[in-house]
Amino acid sequence: MTKQAAFSVAFFIAAISLLLPSCSTTHSTLAPFVEYGSFERTIPIPEPMGQQRERFNASIPGMQDSVIKNDSLVIRGTRTVNKTFLNEIIAPILAPRLDLLRGKRPAEIINALALFGHEIFRTYFGKDFYRWGGDINDLDDPQERGVRIAYRYGLDCSGFASLPYELAVCFGLIDSTSEMALFSSTGFARFCQSHNFRDRGGRSGTSNRYRLDTDDLHRIGREIFSVPRGGSPTDNQLRLAQPGDIVIRNGHVGLLVMIENELYYLESGGWVVPRVGGFPCHAREAIAIFAKNGPLSIRRCLPDLR
Repeated sequence: MTKQAAFSVAFFIAAISLLLPSCSTTHSTLAPFVEYGSFERTIPIPEPMGQQRERFNASIPGMQDSVIKNDSLVIRGTRTVNKTFLNEIIAPILAPRLDLLRGKRPAEIINALALFGHEIFRTYFGKDFYRWGGDINDLDDPQERGVRIAYRYGLDCSGFASLPYELAVCFGLIDSTSEMALFSSTGFARFCQSHNFRDRGGRSGTSNRYRLDTDDLHRIGREIFSVPRGGSPTDNQLRLAQPGDIVIRNGHVGLLVMIENELYYLESGGWVVPRVGGFPCHAREAIAIFAKNGPLSIRRCLPDLR
């Protein structure tokens, strides 16, 4: 390849990156971060064995599928098989830790599961495991367009934000009938049925079996504080925040966690965490970077820690 051709290719790639959807956009500012392995985790993750690596990696093609909705609408595309990863990899690691988790407060449970969930997806599928239409229970429709839709495993931004809540409900760590489960598909289904709230996250505005997406998360729970476009959280606002709070704006959502008494931010896709190797980013700086593209709402469904 000539230098001129190489330059043309590099320019084309740079130009395309500016046009990617919000969940895959990057930003030049970097947030301070902490690497996995440098702090104690409630749920350590063993090194994957060879056979596990072969079965669960970012390169495995997705499953072609179709569903019929509203009696006549046929939705075709590629779907995820994340639930196999849940059953075969996640469940055996969590099983011996469940009694320990049950002794914790709800925010602490979600915190441990959020860090575990992010690290294990990063361990198996890479520092940016984003997959459009990806949720842990494979509730979303088959997809025809979107980032990494050709592949079997991965979570999109709302798929990750709801992951610790889905795990907590799945393993009986929080009451599936309570407000605490609102950010899970089970809790959202109950909310929709009791509040005449429409589940409209599927393709063509159809239901997607109560799999939460960003539009849903923006409309449920209670707002703890907001940050205007171009703003940053104040000290008082950060004192109100706690693990399990979602950080959301139109088109993207992330999650707050606590590491060694400091608030950090996690996400799938986006332009904060993937830019620093897929590691937890310090919340203050991460929220400020996130807010550069639009106003944010920090929302909660768990009991207040304070």
